[in-house]
Amino acid sequence: MAKDTRAGSKVRGDKLPAILMASHLLEGDTVFLIKGGWTRDPREARIAHDQETADAMEAEGKAAAAANLVIDPYLVPVTLSEAGFPVAKHFRDVMRQKGPSIHPDMGKQADFGPIA
Repeated sequence: MAKDTRAGSKVRGDKLPAILMASHLLEGDTVFLIKGGWTRDPREARIAHDQETADAMEAEGKAAAAANLVIDPYLVPVTLSEAGFPVAKHFRDVMRQKGPSIHPDMGKQADFGPIA
């Protein structure tokens, strides 16, 4: 019997504000929920400031997973940078947000500016 498991954030304490993070099914990239779809740019991620919005975002993620668009959608607690961009609180999610760490100046993540 399969269980509904997910990685989830390891952050303790306040879980809001939060963003919804997942992996794109076909490309494997980390993606973030925005209004009307998904993006690779973490600066554009939709931010839940209240539990009702967080629940709605989580439902959107589950629907996208059921439609085979993404894998393992989960809410990630964030803080907001001085520029207003969401920055994950847990180091695992920070690494996923930044993209591959070998050459952050190359690849898809290089198309986006820093989030911090």
